[in-house]
Amino acid sequence: MNVLIAKTKEECKVWTDNIVVVDVLRSATTICQLLQRGKRDVRVFEDVSKAVAFKEKNPQFTVYSELDFPQGFAHEDNSPYAASKADAGTPALVVTTAGTKALFGARQASQIFMGGFCNFYELAALLKGLSRDVLLVPSALFANKDDAEDFLCVSALKDFLQGFGNAELAVNDVKNTLRYVEFIKHGPKTAKEDAAIALRVNGLPIIPTFQFAEGEDYAACFAYGQQNAAEAAPEDAVVMPSLDAVNQPQAPKEDSAATSTKSSSKLRGFFSGFLKTVKEEEKELMETFQKSERPLRPAETRETLAPVLDPVDQILQEPQAPAERNTVAPEREVAPKPAADITKIPLAGRRKKKAIVLFSGGLDSTTCLYWALDKGYECEALTVSYGQRHDREVLAAQMITRNLGVKHHLITLNLPWLSCCSLVDKNQKLPDVALEDIPKEGIPSTYVPGRNLMFLSIAGSLLDAVEADAIIAGPNAVDFSGYPDCTPAFFKAAGEALNRGTKRGVREGIEVLAPLMDLSKTDIVRLGAKLKVPFELTWSCYAGGKKPCGHCDSCKLRAKGFAEAGVHDTSLD
Repeated sequence: MNVLIAKTKEECKVWTDNIVVVDVLRSATTICQLLQRGKRDVRVFEDVSKAVAFKEKNPQFTVYSELDFPQGFAHEDNSPYAASKADAGTPALVVTTAGTKALFGARQASQIFMGGFCNFYELAALLKGLSRDVLLVPSALFANKDDAEDFLCVSALKDFLQGFGNAELAVNDVKNTLRYVEFIKHGPKTAKEDAAIALRVNGLPIIPTFQFAEGEDYAACFAYGQQNAAEAAPEDAVVMPSLDAVNQPQAPKEDSAATSTKSSSKLRGFFSGFLKTVKEEEKELMETFQKSERPLRPAETRETLAPVLDPVDQILQEPQAPAERNTVAPEREVAPKPAADITKIPLAGRRKKKAIVLFSGGLDSTTCLYWALDKGYECEALTVSYGQRHDREVLAAQMITRNLGVKHHLITLNLPWLSCCSLVDKNQKLPDVALEDIPKEGIPSTYVPGRNLMFLSIAGSLLDAVEADAIIAGPNAVDFSGYPDCTPAFFKAAGEALNRGTKRGVREGIEVLAPLMDLSKTDIVRLGAKLKVPFELTWSCYAGGKKPCGHCDSCKLRAKGFAEAGVHDTSLD
């Protein structure tokens, strides 16, 4: 079984295997709650007009929706909390901004499920028992693509199905997003209660599934595996098997082995047209970047390490011959053939290098990501949420990677001792010194102990797992805030350690690249403009909030860079 995440509405409309629609804070949890209450007749609509027409003919239905209805049309909000108070005997009608639209956009699927964190593990257990491929659909695709919680949930669900991932950590990531903060502050009057229900992992172990009848404007909804579909579904709908039946051994079907292979082949062919590609040819970068054309490459120093390789290194680097095979020693040594000059191999014939980009969502790391794509790397971005007061940067990272179509790994570190730093502890005052005094300040209170050391270690682990070739980070030693883990010496030492301490490093050699190390902030801004970096999506301010504070070191260095480069900073608009 393949598990994929939908990137566009079009993918959903043509998908014919299993689909899971994820709408975290409202629709999925509301529907789960209605079914949990014991309702045996729940129907969903994609738009208000059809829901109104149905309600006028069937006044016994209670409507749940956050949409505007005609004046005088009474209805409950699309609220999990309101649904938890519902009368079990009253049929329900649900129509929402995104969730139910996504359901109708996926109606060609053989089976449609709905979920979120509220039924996370129950849903995962069901999906693992299915033979056909699964498409995970963030319902935000059908409304507001900035609804980060849907994307975080589908990523966590996919990771969990593939053997790793943690729903509880993903919930913490949701609570760090601006979208969640805005929902609590400016959402419905039951927002806190709704969020508490929606983000209680597997608190509602109900799996809604849906059946569409030809010629009808609605889909019948029932709890998969707990209720006979025929009791709630229209007569001409196809009745699905129960959850118990799915878990029982079944005779081989056409869609298990051969059809699964055929489906996977079609799947790869279909999605290849939607994956965002990067340019195959490298283009010349601006003149100001030429001095960093030889970025820090610790792998180039490996020749100096060769004489002191210990026996373990030797074993790791050289494949071992089978123990019982009798071999005849050659009569004389054969000189090795000279290595092929890779510069003469056509680009189409090379394996595209893969890079892990340490990605905060700020100006420097975003420029690094665009630089890596421009250089032809296949990139995966790694963002770490460590309790930083400027958690707005996490949302920036999500938005930028989503727009680029780059795989994004967001993890959370909970290290209590990091509160010693003003970048984590909101009760401490951030430094506010004159721009010209920043280099003289020494190590400021915003220094996070061992941050880049931890980040590079995590990136090295990810690099080994996905078989990447390089780690790319964005420190610059010309305009920097006095952090000891942003210096050339540190990155050189870290690169040597990663080459000694990772499988890829020992066997093939990896690169730790810091392409901005020798650039000033002005040079970085010019390079970003050259690469068409969306400055308006990046976030640098240490204080967080809705607008940059303009007083912290990061704001001042950023402002200096844009001013001297003569480039407008669109993040201030």
